[in-house]
Amino acid sequence: MAIISFTNYKRGQTTGCMGAVMRYTMQNKKTECDGQQLVTGINCQPESAYADFMTTKRLHHKTDGVLFYHMVQSFPKGEAVDPGTAHAAALKLAEYYEGHEVLVCTHTDREHIHSHFLINSVNFDTGKKLHIAKEQLQELRQRNDQVCMEFSLPVFKPKDRKQETKAMTIGEYHTAARGQSKKLQLMNIINDCMRHAPAGRSSLR
Repeated sequence: MAIISFTNYKRGQTTGCMGAVMRYTMQNKKTECDGQQLVTGINCQPESAYADFMTTKRLHHKTDGVLFYHMVQSFPKGEAVDPGTAHAAALKLAEYYEGHEVLVCTHTDREHIHSHFLINSVNFDTGKKLHIAKEQLQELRQRNDQVCMEFSLPVFKPKDRKQETKAMTIGEYHTAARGQSKKLQLMNIINDCMRHAPAGRSSLR
């Protein structure tokens, strides 16, 4: 079972918020595996991801509104998931966002392996903004299942056909993936990080 979901920043997005999420997801203690950090930048360098995102936005004069998307791919507790394989699968899934900078960080510090995707909302080739509608979300989930099968990772199997065609909520997906209740500890930590982030400007250090 591999679940993907998106974090909704209800209070809006700022450059400070974006930088804080990047710093949170890139922490060495969370991404360490066998002496290596499972952090990769696609069309960008991890150490300059914030600057790379902002350069693309300024180039196309799109520095407001939705600045980034935060997607999480999670595996449940109890599954034998190799972190390196999970990271490779995450990179494969990130190919869906062609023309966008994507920061991929696989966390190994909890009982369930999960990968964070920070996706620049602006396409560096076309200058168009990314919009995730229900159709794209369903396509992403199907792509996620295909990638998991390719890497011999667990795949989510709906209990019945009705559930298979129904779009699950973020809460339902996380609950199914982690076997936990409504309060998502991971999201609470990130939201707390947001409250302490300086609004309007940030940098990666």
